[in-house]
Amino acid sequence: TFQAARREMIAFLILAAQASAQASAQASTEYVISITNAAFQQPFSGYFVAVHNSDAPPLYVLGEAASEELAILAEDGNPMPLVQAYNASEGVRETFAFTDGAPYFAGDTASIAVDVNENYPYVSLATMAINTNDCFMGLNGVKVFNTFKRVINLPGLDSGTEANNELCTHIPGPACLPDSGNLRANETSEGLVHVHRGFIGINEGNDDLTPAELGASGQPLSSAGYTWLNPMARVVIKVIKKMN
Repeated sequence: TFQAARREMIAFLILAAQASAQASAQASTEYVISITNAAFQQPFSGYFVAVHNSDAPPLYVLGEAASEELAILAEDGNPMPLVQAYNASEGVRETFAFTDGAPYFAGDTASIAVDVNENYPYVSLATMAINTNDCFMGLNGVKVFNTFKRVINLPGLDSGTEANNELCTHIPGPACLPDSGNLRANETSEGLVHVHRGFIGINEGNDDLTPAELGASGQPLSSAGYTWLNPMARVVIKVIKKMN
């Protein structure tokens, strides 16, 4: 009958609309995220990267304690514990470590491709400033989907998990000799994520340091050599192409 045919047509149109909406939500857009090191004498480690939605945990919360996985990245420059943690988390589409060309010195740019969609519109990423105790920079759940181009300047953050003793026995970067070690000094750490105060040069003029505590030059690490003014990095997010 006419009424039955009309009901069938309405049901078909509803199903078609639902299928179209689902396909639209699943359609991905490829972006490139380019991070340029703007900090002299503070090379960056490889990156932790995650594409996710609002169900995923935040990378950090200012004023609160860092996760152990973030502490490892901020102190050692190792992104893999964060990758493993996000792989096991709800709301994560993909997560990976990006290390092509690492470490990244002043003026170097890391270009990272990500695919986002309506269901997974956010990107988080993080890297360590490796001539420090526990300084990192990060995008903390930034919405990328439906963005054409966006520029973000990143400050240096302190994970609050290691005291800023500025000793090469606790710093992994090239300011220190390769065999000086990378010990943890968390007994007197601040205990919360906050804006980093910079490299103060607290050991300058100290003649009692051991050879392992000195810089690669044989002198204490100095503020003039290793501090910075924020921002430490410039991030450009740019759409590349839409994919079905």
